[in-house]
Order: sequence, then structure tokens, then C-alpha cells
Amino acid sequence: MSSNNFLKKQTPLMKQYYNIKKKYLDSILLFRMGDFYEAFDSDAIKISNILGITLTKRSNGAASDVDLAGFPYHSLDNYLIKLSNAGMKIAICEQVENAKDSIGIVKREVVDVITPGTSIVFDTNENKNNFLGCIHKNKDIFGLSLIDISTGEFLIVQGLEVEIMETYFKFNPSEIIFSDKIKINNIPWINKINPFKSEMDNWIFDYELSYNALIDHFKISSLKSFGCDKMNVGIISAGVIIRYLTNNNFNQIKHISRLKPYTIEDKMVLDDFTIKNLELFKTNSSMQLGSFFSIIDKTITPGGSRLLQQKINSPSINIKFLDNKLNLVESFLQNENYANEMRLILKKSSDLERILGKIAKNKSNPRDLLSLRNTLSNVKILKTKLLSSNSKFQKKISEKFIDTNKIEKKIQSNISENSSANIINGNVVLDGVNQELDELRKISNSSKETLLKIEDRERKITQINSLKIRYNKVFGYYIEISKAHKNKILPENYVRKQTLINAERYVTKELKDYEEKILSSDQRIFEIEKKIFKKISNFILENSSIIQINSQIINDLDVYLSFASIAKENNYVKPTLTNNQIIEIKDSRHPVIEQIISSDKKFISNDLFLSSDESQIHIITGPNMAGKSTFLRQIGLIVIMAQIGCYVPASIAKIGIVDKLFTRVGASDNLLEGESTFMVEMIEAANILNNTTKKSLILFDEIGRGTSTYDGVSIAWSIVEYLHNNKELQSRTIFATHYHELTELQNKLDRVFNFNISVKEIDEQIIFLRKINQGSSDRSYGINVAHMAGIPAEVVERSHQILNQLINKNSLDTNFIQENNITFEKKKSIEYKILSELKKINPDKLSPIEALNLIYSIKKKFE
Repeated sequence: MSSNNFLKKQTPLMKQYYNIKKKYLDSILLFRMGDFYEAFDSDAIKISNILGITLTKRSNGAASDVDLAGFPYHSLDNYLIKLSNAGMKIAICEQVENAKDSIGIVKREVVDVITPGTSIVFDTNENKNNFLGCIHKNKDIFGLSLIDISTGEFLIVQGLEVEIMETYFKFNPSEIIFSDKIKINNIPWINKINPFKSEMDNWIFDYELSYNALIDHFKISSLKSFGCDKMNVGIISAGVIIRYLTNNNFNQIKHISRLKPYTIEDKMVLDDFTIKNLELFKTNSSMQLGSFFSIIDKTITPGGSRLLQQKINSPSINIKFLDNKLNLVESFLQNENYANEMRLILKKSSDLERILGKIAKNKSNPRDLLSLRNTLSNVKILKTKLLSSNSKFQKKISEKFIDTNKIEKKIQSNISENSSANIINGNVVLDGVNQELDELRKISNSSKETLLKIEDRERKITQINSLKIRYNKVFGYYIEISKAHKNKILPENYVRKQTLINAERYVTKELKDYEEKILSSDQRIFEIEKKIFKKISNFILENSSIIQINSQIINDLDVYLSFASIAKENNYVKPTLTNNQIIEIKDSRHPVIEQIISSDKKFISNDLFLSSDESQIHIITGPNMAGKSTFLRQIGLIVIMAQIGCYVPASIAKIGIVDKLFTRVGASDNLLEGESTFMVEMIEAANILNNTTKKSLILFDEIGRGTSTYDGVSIAWSIVEYLHNNKELQSRTIFATHYHELTELQNKLDRVFNFNISVKEIDEQIIFLRKINQGSSDRSYGINVAHMAGIPAEVVERSHQILNQLINKNSLDTNFIQENNITFEKKKSIEYKILSELKKINPDKLSPIEALNLIYSIKKKFE
């Protein structure tokens, strides 16, 4: 059937729907019908499955019935989140004219297109970013732009593939835009986080088009003022993302006021493996609780929390910058009461960035504007407090705040303090702002009094004291007379409208005229208030750059006040930063584990001295569960804390700036990509060895254990030699291992030193002392750990026999196996079990009566 014949058989409403739908075939079309959003055909089936709502049918004239699913308009935001999280693209189609004014079908248009990267969660307590990304490639150079339309953040970065890949993983965009010329599947790291993919025609990725799109949006003549005018490939990606948002979001991006170059050179490199291994944001079981971020995040504002996540993702390597931040934290610690007062002010502040996002998307309400004004007023208080401080670092912050008096006054002089959360409820604009509005309010406010006067007059005319004037949505205002007065002669201007069991309802021309006056005045009041509200909103957007600057300062202040708070609470120390390749830490502690262990246990602290010139590589031996991995992780976390400007869990910390932090901790298969544990280990190790520098820190745990012992030892040994002997590297390295053969390297390489984790053995039971001492461990205690884990006693006993044979003869011969192969059936015999019990007894420690009681207890146990 042709499309024309198909449309001829549709109802007028469905014709309108299909005409709009054909322009948005790649989207779910949510079609506004009165108080509901409806979806039809395959869209209905999709949203029914995703949202768990009823799927029904709608009559479609001569054509067959169509599938239908819908929900109330006020549920839109909640359902958009679910649809977006399911990877859907959604077109919002609204009624764009009043049904009363329309002739025939109400006019409808798509007013917004929502994708996972442009979806906004308008919960201003949300502390996570939602980035939309655009990637472009020119030969070996990549450009990446990232934008969060909920906060107005807009970043541009350009570099080699490995640099862009690391940035991409850190910002984790939920949607990526790319040219149809790029073979996206040939860039595997793009698919690793599984973003929503938006492919665009290659001709759009044009430098001149992109450059013009950016200067048109920002209303500037050159990108030099943003410091990115030389980033040609990055500019293309940034221009494309602006064009994409302009087309899909109908220019609702006025709050995006600045393009910020993201520089890789002054950031510590944390690859994807390290972020995962150190459990920076999620534990290995994918839980946020128990992660490093969950422990360190004591910020008060959502914006502060978002900024802290970015800082952890990209620690600084700029010593001057970090020293200033550490001094700022120190100044807060020196006046605790003063710092707490500022945190209380921040607690009363709203998320300015998200409010601007709501205003730009026409989703704001009067209370948002009041919250914005109150927060800007709090800026003045913060500025005054910072200026009054003796700290030059705090004074510098106060100088960065920009005066927002004109914005505050605009809101103060127009918006009522008693405004509701919905503009439709009225009383949004103050009296005296608009003369027509004041007059209409008088009419609306006096309507009740006027209706009472009419009611009293009609009672006198009809001599019916029970006569009442009432209102409903069907008839409007009407006169109600009870059936007790049905024989009364009523005035000629009374027109019967409805007969009820107990009453009659009438209308008069006067009442209808007055009703029209009241209703039209209420509608006009709404229109005027909406217009004034929109005007103020546009004024705010015109000054959004000022608000965003102040917001960023608030976020920054929140982060460093929180650092002072946790430093005080957890007894952290101010680290000393240097450009020398050393790490010297006394009494280091794990910032997460010390917070979550039970109160009756004390975390055992440890010292560390690493130096590229003296003590470059530490080889740590000791049993499983003794704390090797914990020690490696705590050193990594302490370095990160120091390089985000935070105090650290130690008594002394001197940190030589780390440009790249690498970890190889833990083991896991990557079954989806067909990679074994050993392959994953080797990929991570290769990444480290190919990218490390003299200023890097490497934390290796159990390299080579996924293969045979000889292969594993050989690989681990050669890695240590490579890091030690390559003069271009000499990276500071901690190497935890079970391969005791590696401890021989201390005698062969100058800057390799052995360390072990102390273990105490009592009656074949081991106690982990968690203390790291110089020297190698003499045993691995693997069988003891197996016993602690609950391995059956007969298996443990046999393990000891085999171990002794291996130690004495370095191999297992056939005779030993045959002569000593005690069957598990025999092990389970009563005699064997009694013998096992007796072996545990130390007779020298038993009194005669204790020995007698013990014999009785054994006898009773095995009877």
C-alpha cells in the first residue's frame, strides 16, 4: 500500500501523528494528547516493555487498530530517565496552540529530542555528570569534545590516540557522536564503555563549519580567548557537538558560555586498569560503598562532589598549584570553627549549574529562581568571610568571586517569596511590577465577594434563602435551588441547565458574563506572569557565565573545606611535594580499610622509602592474606590524595611528583573478549612497560601467576631487570610476589631491596602481623592459609608430606607417591582422626587432671 493510500484511511489525528513520525523514524515519538503522552505502533510496544505500562489499542478509522501506550504528562521526567537508560532516542511532541483556539486538529510540533547524552536528571542533588561526547580523527591526531548540558561544562581536548583514550575513559560519556567515515568498530576502546552511538554525515565534520558554529554560539570573533584556537581537530569535534545540540535541542543551550581546553600535560595519567584496581569509584564487586570515593567524599554540595570526582580522575602534577591548595587546606584546619561556619553556608546553597541547565531547558520554576538568588546572596557572605581571613590563600579565592547584584535585584524585585513550585498556581510576580497584572488580580481576588453579593441579591428577588451560587468544570457558575421550592415562580432570565433528584440548576446571562470575566482574567494573569518569568529567565541566561564562575569557585571551596574536615577527623598529615624521584612515608595507612574495619581492631601502619637513585625497586614476599595487596593499594591512594591537594593518612609523607601511576593488582578473566587471567596480566604489564617514565610509580602484584612457575618467574625476573637497568626509566616500583626466587635479585641489582610481611606461627597456626620488614620471607605459608580457609585436615596433612619431599629432593618420584599415598578413606577412619587429635596435644602443658579429662573427652567424641 502506498503512503498516500495509507494516510487516507487514517483518522485526522493519526494522519498528523504519522506525518510527524516520518521525520523522526530513529526516535520514540511521545505524542502529547491533553494530559497524556501517547506512543503508537512499534513505539508503543517498546515503551510498554521498558516502562512496564499497559499496551492497548486505539481505533484508527478505516485502517486497522494501532497499538497504544501512554502515561500522564507529569510523569514525563521519570519515564525519560528510564527510556534514556535503556539507550532510547526520544522525540517530545507537544501541543503548540490552545485547543480552544484551534480549528480542527490541535497543532503539534517536536520541541525536544532526548538522547542518553542529552538526558537531564533535574534532581539538583545529583552529584554525577552526564557527558555527551564527539570524537574526530585526522591522521594520527584525535579531537574529543565533551559537554554536560545539565551543568554547562564544555571541554575540548586534542592529542594522540592513547591520550584521548585515557581522557575518554575518565569522563565516561553516555553518548558519542562520530562521522560515518570513521570505522567505529576499528577503535575498540570507544565501545568498551558501551555508549549510545550517534553517527553523522562526514561533511558536517568540517573545520570552517565548526569554527563558525562555535563563534556564533559564543558571540565572539575568535576562539583565541578560550586558548584553543590551535586545536584544529578538537575544534571540529566541538563545533559538531554544538550543531548537534542546536538541531536536536532547539537551541536550549544558552547557558553553555565557555569552551575549556582540557590539558593532559599537567595531569597524572591514571589508566583504566589503575582506576579499577585501586577501586577509586567502585569496588571490585561493582559497589560504590567501600570505594575510595565513598570514603573521601565529604563535600556538601552536588557540584563539589562532581568536581572531586574529576580531581580524583585527573590528579595534578603541578607542584605550585598543589602547594597552594595544601596551604589552603592548612588555613582551614588552623581555624576549625571558621571552616565549619563556611560549610554551614554551603549547606544552604543550591546547585547553580543545574539550575541554569533547568532554565535553559525551560524546566525551571519560580522556586528555582529564588534558590539561585539565595545562593548568590550566600556568595557575598562567603566572600566577606574569606576576605577577613589572615590567609592569603583564602583572600585569593574571595577575589575571584564576581559581583551578581544585578541578577539578585532582578529576581528580588520581580519574584514573590511565596511562589509555589508551579507557575500555573499563580502569585509568582510581585504586586507593582505590571499594572495590567495588578488590575486583573483585583478582579480575580474580588470575585468571591462579588459572587456573594449576587447570591444575596438573588435570594431577595426569589425569596429563597437556600439559593446558592456554585461552580463546576462542566457548567461553570450556576444557581442551585432545592426541590422544596419547585413551585416558586422564578425570574424570566433563569435558564434551566440541569435537573437533579433534590435540586434544579439554572444559569443567567449576568452570571455567564461574569464567569467569562473571571476565567479570562485568570488566564491573562497566567500569561502575563509566564511572560515576566520568561523575561527574567532570559536575563539570567544572558549572565550565565558570571553565575557559572561563582559556582565553580563554590565547588572548589567545598572540596578543600571537605579535605580539611577529613584531615581533622582521620588524623591525616600535610604531604611535602618535590620533583625528586622519591616517596618517603612514615606510618602509612589505607584510607578506606582503616575506616571500615571493626572498632576493636587497629590498622597496622607501615613505612616506605622509594628512590629512583637509591632504593628503586622493593620486592615484597609473604603469604596470601598477609596484606601485600593492601599495602600496594594504600601507597597508590596516598599518592593520589597528595596530588589532588589532600592531606594523607600517615605521620610523615614526602612525595616526589608522580606523572603516571600504574597498578597490576588482582587477577580476573575477561571472558567476553576471550582473554584468560594470564592474558589480562600480560596486557596490563605491557601497557605499563610501554608507557612508564622516570617519574612514574608502578605497583605490581603477583605478575606471572597465571602460567607455569618457571614461565612466571622468568617473566617477573626480566621485568624487574628491565625496570632497573633501563636508565631512561628507573621508575619507582613495588613488586609483591610469591616467587622467592626473585629475592636473589637484591644480590645482583644495586637498587633492588627485599621486604617481607611479618607472620607469627603458633602450633602450626599463623597470625598475620601486617608489618613490613626488610629482608625476604623464609616461607610462603600457603598450606597454613589453606588450613585457615577450611581445607579438610587430611588434604592439609598430605600437602605437608608432599612439600617436605619437594624441599628435600626438589621433585616427586614414583616410589614416594606409591609408598605414601594414604587414601582419603583411611584418613577418614576413627584411628586416624584420634591420631590427629593426639598430635595437637602438648603434654608438657597439661596437668594430670587435664590430661585425664582430655582422654575422656576424646573417648566420648569417637564412641
